[in-house]
Amino acid sequence: TAPAELGVPDWATSEVDARGDDGRRIEGLISPGIHVFDPTAEPLEIVRELVTSSVTEYEGTGLVEMASTAGLTPYQVLTAASLVEREAPAGDFDKVARVILNRLNEDQMLQFDSTVNYDVDEQEVATTDEDRGRQTPWNTYAKKGLPDTPIASPGVEAMQAVERPAEGDWLYFVTVDQEGTTVFNRDFQAHEDAIEESRANGVLDSAR
Repeated sequence: TAPAELGVPDWATSEVDARGDDGRRIEGLISPGIHVFDPTAEPLEIVRELVTSSVTEYEGTGLVEMASTAGLTPYQVLTAASLVEREAPAGDFDKVARVILNRLNEDQMLQFDSTVNYDVDEQEVATTDEDRGRQTPWNTYAKKGLPDTPIASPGVEAMQAVERPAEGDWLYFVTVDQEGTTVFNRDFQAHEDAIEESRANGVLDSAR
């Protein structure tokens, strides 16, 4: 099925097309939340309605207009917002968005565990060395830049965070306790110290 038939907007057509027959090729283009549609309609019509209504919602945040301000294409904003959705605790969406943009601007690998977990069967907060070494279109430990596609459906708050990120020079962040307290740093050693605090509090424990 051609992207246009699925309701994919012009600004996402080439990326969706590049995924070929991948069943996840419209990942991120259906927004989270409640969608009203006719359950008796044909499957293609239902998908098109879901994508079209979601795109309208996303574009309503200023997606197309604000993308160039962030130095990204609209599809890249959607992809970055999906990382915010997966990585950021409540209240810190705009700060995590700033970290993403800072790393991209400094040509530094994102190295987000959420992008590793997207393609593994058993998911945990802490990923394994083997998982992080896998070459996939999404694993930002093994590739520079953003994942090739979104890894989740971002909500409006995540979209707005990328379009209007917080001001800061941070390059790192880690949640350090079970209450969701997140520490942002530019200095790598300070980040390492925060990681140790996180491990001590059991946030980064792995059973694998």
